[in-house]
Amino acid sequence: MNTQDVHEAIANIRQLPTLPAVIGRILSTAADPEASALDLGKHIAADQSLTATLLRLVNSAYYGLYRQVDNIAEAIVMLGFLEVRNLALTATAFRTLGDPLSEFDRRQLWAHALGAALAAERCAALARVKVSGVFEAALLHDIGKVVLDVLYPTAYAEVMQMAREENRFVREVEQETFGLDHAAAGAILADHWNLPPDVAAAIARHHGPLDTTTDSPLPPLTMLANYTAYEAGLGEYSNGQPPLFPGEAVLRLGLSREGVAPATSSLLSQRDRVVEFAGLLAG
Repeated sequence: MNTQDVHEAIANIRQLPTLPAVIGRILSTAADPEASALDLGKHIAADQSLTATLLRLVNSAYYGLYRQVDNIAEAIVMLGFLEVRNLALTATAFRTLGDPLSEFDRRQLWAHALGAALAAERCAALARVKVSGVFEAALLHDIGKVVLDVLYPTAYAEVMQMAREENRFVREVEQETFGLDHAAAGAILADHWNLPPDVAAAIARHHGPLDTTTDSPLPPLTMLANYTAYEAGLGEYSNGQPPLFPGEAVLRLGLSREGVAPATSSLLSQRDRVVEFAGLLAG
């Protein structure tokens, strides 16, 4: 396996497609306390492909709505402002990088990502933390794996195989091969996509160590959400072993091992639905 040059990898990441402008408008609208459901619906409706995808998801068995939803305005009424906003981000983010022929199981990655996003919101509630970016930081925490797979599909297939055969963390093999791991690659992409700095920092630090110079709860929440997803049977199969218990994150959030158990139980009860939904997202 030829070791890639880290500078080449960074340059290539910055040449990847940018996040569609509609997502930036959706995120800004959701963060604006003065914005209305009408504002959000207008931005989503401007993207016909996104609108079609969202309506397919909203009308799926995952939500079990009692009647067919025919437009985004109805979806927002039925599911709520933030739920539709999260759906829009989920449906767009991974689609932006495409789905090339590779050995990477994107459907399984979707399930892990969505499970982590749901877990992050539950962990934030348990820690009584109110901060923006919780869902998107956890949803995108492993996006760097997609980046490395898109840029170097053959090499990344070998990385995943080596990690599994040698029972190693995939990030260790990534570092040896590319000069950076998926957390670093994901953070570079987040910057390229103009995501909030706290979200990029959470992606960069989701395996630790946490930055002692900031008290932002996003990195520890994302680290804990990643662990919780594995505990609930929604792990990411490219890894040669599951993550260690994130004691550093739990301490930072003022929780305990017992205190985070409800987040695992909650996600475990939704596991089958999350897997089904990931299949819908993967088309």
